[in-house]
Amino acid sequence: MHIMILTDPVGEQATKDESDTLIQVAAVRRALRRLGHSVEVAYFSLNLIQVARRIKSSGCDLVFNLVENLASSRLLHLVPLLCQSIGVRCSGGGSTTLSLSGDKVEAKRLLTLKRLPTAPWIEDSGQKNLKEFLHVKMIIKPRAEEASVGITEASVRSFATIREIKGLFEEGDVFAEEYIDGREFNLSILPGGIVLPPAEMLFVDYPPNRTRVVGYEAKWEEDSFAYQHTKRTFSFPEKDALLLKALTDLAKETYTLFGASGYARVDFRVNKAGEPFILELNSNPCIAPDSGFVAAAAEAGYSYERLIETLITEA
Repeated sequence: MHIMILTDPVGEQATKDESDTLIQVAAVRRALRRLGHSVEVAYFSLNLIQVARRIKSSGCDLVFNLVENLASSRLLHLVPLLCQSIGVRCSGGGSTTLSLSGDKVEAKRLLTLKRLPTAPWIEDSGQKNLKEFLHVKMIIKPRAEEASVGITEASVRSFATIREIKGLFEEGDVFAEEYIDGREFNLSILPGGIVLPPAEMLFVDYPPNRTRVVGYEAKWEEDSFAYQHTKRTFSFPEKDALLLKALTDLAKETYTLFGASGYARVDFRVNKAGEPFILELNSNPCIAPDSGFVAAAAEAGYSYERLIETLITEA
């Protein structure tokens, strides 16, 4: 097969999460070539007519979608939608899945309509129940960013007055959800809804004065305390069996709710009473060799090449 890897142009001033795209492109290209495919790399832009011409002129059989760094995650659905419109297969989540998950507030609203557990949230200053959130520990998040961009330990705070809550929205395109103090889990899903082994993010030797959150530092800043003390594990005691079963079932329901397409990761927090809350569904999560998704696949016995082959076979 002739495969086009479609990705973002990454400039010299790129942040670490943006530069990670280059690592993914190199790894996927290498894997595809080892699998016997011919590969070319092209760059996506919002000039959709030009991109469509580029894809069609390549004669490719498949577009491998590694577009991640658009101005807003609300735009990510444009890649599979464009491929669909010109009749070319595209790896990863379909346009419906990416559209529904691209705005985190709309995604939470969808989860609530389906009666799936997600933390209470504030989405605008005119919300009628703002008093309910006074003195509640909240986490402030961008509505349409990926890779934990904009999330730090300082994102977790409480509000003493309604005026403080309303002032939150002067910070930009954000929302606030109740901070679930407890454990964090990631459940990775292969195309077709196959749930890979659950992973827990452990906050190792965190002092009491530090907030336990997998923010930007924990994911990208290798010299930071958060990065060095946030560890992934796939090993669980027998007493966690029922919880892991519940998380797996919720991950499947969430995947189905958001269109059941491509590969994905569902992130959870579990409070001290053992109740799970869905944070988000991340369609097309990072597949760099050191990523959590690849680690979960390896735990299930997939080599990197077999994983990539699965992603293109199911496209």
